[in-house]
Amino acid sequence: MKKNILAIVILAATLVNITLSVILLFTIVPKAQRTDALIQKIVSIIDLELENPDASDYAEVPFKDRVPYALSAPLTVNLRKPEGETSSKRHYAQVSVTLVLNSKAKDYKSISEKLPEHEEMIKSIVMDEVSKYTPDELAVSKDTITKNVVASLRTYFESVDFLVNVSLNMSYE
Repeated sequence: MKKNILAIVILAATLVNITLSVILLFTIVPKAQRTDALIQKIVSIIDLELENPDASDYAEVPFKDRVPYALSAPLTVNLRKPEGETSSKRHYAQVSVTLVLNSKAKDYKSISEKLPEHEEMIKSIVMDEVSKYTPDELAVSKDTITKNVVASLRTYFESVDFLVNVSLNMSYE
């Protein structure tokens, strides 16, 4: 009789174990799969932001395929007044702009033919970016300014691989 009671207790414990395993299988596993899917989406978004699959590697554009295009005249840009400065003196920057173009880009010919017509917009984009800075910030932020100008011009040209870089030569007071 004691052996039968022990067998019944073991059978009951096994049934409880199977029942709890089934509950875990149907409640926790789907949530874990949804969490895993969410993590995969986040990882893919982060990867897209770090590296744009449509953008070519600009360091890989050979020197022979790079074509400089200098704007016709240097720009004179009003700089932002430093905070706390009480004098009425205005600060200016003289900026010479040279675009470095990729001659092997698929839309190089169509865009490069129209560049002289769009010089004023290019100048406007450069002036808008440079005018955000004070004379003290200008020297420190040259790389940031260049990156922002390149990004704005790529958007304006609606081409990712046409523009390799922008050279900004600045003198300011």
